Amino acid sequence: MTDRRSRGKSLEESVATIEAEGLDTFAHVIGDDHGSSADALVLTRRDGVWTSFSTDERAGVEKTSVRTDEGLSDALDDFLRLMRLRADEDVIMSRIREKNWLAHETWRASRDDRPGRA
Repeated sequence: MTDRRSRGKSLEESVATIEAEGLDTFAHVIGDDHGSSADALVLTRRDGVWTSFSTDERAGVEKTSVRTDEGLSDALDDFLRLMRLRADEDVIMSRIREKNWLAHETWRASRDDRPGRA
């Protein structure tokens, strides 16, 4: 299913959408200045096509994440979709961390309630 919320938007409109949806809290770069951007989503123009990719903790390109589009509009649509997926992933990971913490605290409390424990 294609997300059409950004269809046909300009670069400025897409940046405004990123800010309005709170996606600007996630590391991202639109343009060529991504050399030192670790763990970021990048959209840049390379060899005549728009290219998006993720960078790793050392700011290296994660080769399996490279995606290309001929037109800026399609590239922005894809980039916004990836930014939204990153936000969804962050929510899911937060829930998992919270459940793991609660499970650990429950386990620890059960160990402290054992007979003979002071």
